[in-house]
Amino acid sequence: MKSGSIGKDITHIAGIGLGLTLLLTIIGIVTSLAIGIPGSTTPDGTPATVNLAAMIPTSPPPTATPTEIPCTAQEWWNTNGTAAGEVFTNARNTTINTRVPDVQTAQAALKVWETNLEVADVAPPCAAAAKATILAAAKTASDLYNFYTTPTTEQQRAEQSIQLEDKLLTVYDALEKLEINITDEWLISVRDYTRSDCPAARWYTENYIGKGYNNFIKTNPKLDIINLTTAQMTDLVRQFRTLNSSLNTDKPNFPECVQPAAEHLITYFKAGNDALNAALNNDMASVQGPLTIMPTALNSFYATLKTLDPNLGT
Repeated sequence: MKSGSIGKDITHIAGIGLGLTLLLTIIGIVTSLAIGIPGSTTPDGTPATVNLAAMIPTSPPPTATPTEIPCTAQEWWNTNGTAAGEVFTNARNTTINTRVPDVQTAQAALKVWETNLEVADVAPPCAAAAKATILAAAKTASDLYNFYTTPTTEQQRAEQSIQLEDKLLTVYDALEKLEINITDEWLISVRDYTRSDCPAARWYTENYIGKGYNNFIKTNPKLDIINLTTAQMTDLVRQFRTLNSSLNTDKPNFPECVQPAAEHLITYFKAGNDALNAALNNDMASVQGPLTIMPTALNSFYATLKTLDPNLGT
């Protein structure tokens, strides 16, 4: 064997041995660190140990969750509730007897308040939905004022009034959802208008006025059978029959407290229909009975309403 080849082999073997020695040394150090090995001494001469866990880098602690913004809806409503009550109460109290200049003044005041609320007011994020319902109600209130400054029917005004009440009820619900302490008398009135045990005022506006019963009765205060033409009586029979049928159809859905009043109204329309039919059939002997029933039934209707709400029927 050549001497050069023998030298290479010796060098190779030595390299392998050196590598194994280094690997075993590293393993020994790691193992020793894991179990704690003698190291430097403490001030009192006691050997110190090295803990591998303390040497392993740790991830940074999680960032703390930002504190949630507190909901200051109660304070916000305390600031805005009184002014809201003034503008909405004015709208709710508007009637055909309200002077047009007064209607226009109230509408202008509503617009100023609405603009301030929309532009200048900064509601807390949690009250954003409630603020939106208030602005929607303001738009409906402004529309209601338009019905009293332009030619509209009694039924149209009543329907718009009910729309406003429904919008304001959503305001009440939105505030209640925020757990606001609702002590505003006008808002409690809004709630009771629809949700009281006997919402007679709503029924009166929504049904008696809104569906045309009141307008028909005022237009036809009494049946002058002698002076009515056949065509006029035929048309009136159709109207009496239609209104009576409408009442009978809707009656099951009326509040329990207004059922007696509704019965008197049904009696009134049935009597009118009977009187006209008797006249058209030339049965004049059967006319007077229904004609006598009509005013009695109508008076009983109004008297019953007033036991529920003294302001109704006036």
